[in-house]
Amino acid sequence: MSKQVFHKGDLVHVTKDMPSYMSHFTGDTDAIVIGSYADQYGGSDTKDYTLHLKSGGQCSWYEENQLTLIEANRIDLLETWEQERDAEIEQKSDLDWIFENGPEVAESPHGASLQALADSLGLGSLWGSRGEGITYYTRSMQILEIASPYLIAKDRVGWAKMVFARVQPEHTPSEEK
Repeated sequence: MSKQVFHKGDLVHVTKDMPSYMSHFTGDTDAIVIGSYADQYGGSDTKDYTLHLKSGGQCSWYEENQLTLIEANRIDLLETWEQERDAEIEQKSDLDWIFENGPEVAESPHGASLQALADSLGLGSLWGSRGEGITYYTRSMQILEIASPYLIAKDRVGWAKMVFARVQPEHTPSEEK
């Protein structure tokens, strides 16, 4: 049985270069080790790890050879990172901020901004009922397609009018009694 190299709470740096089969993983960032597969689920796999990335949340399974120890037992950083992430989410989900930064949001949208736009349309979670990544991607692209002209123009008023018209359909004279 191999000796586990990293332990819960260790501050590590993730390598910049990810293999092609992990191209969707975040690299070149600092992270806190949550635990190895063995720590979390039992068994003998001590070479694959769940990390809490400084730039986001938790992600599994980074390989032992992709990590470099910076400092042992720095679990205290998690609270700071989570507070920073929460502040960023609060800022980037504010519709005033979204439209003040509209062109940048249209070019590189934060998930919180996309969800706020979806919420304003009454669409619910971008992840859907089962939390599927493909659902999130599809819905995000749909929201971005609808919102981009308003974002690029920084037109929050136009967005609000469009949302109101969508949520409150016009009644026709034939509906009046």
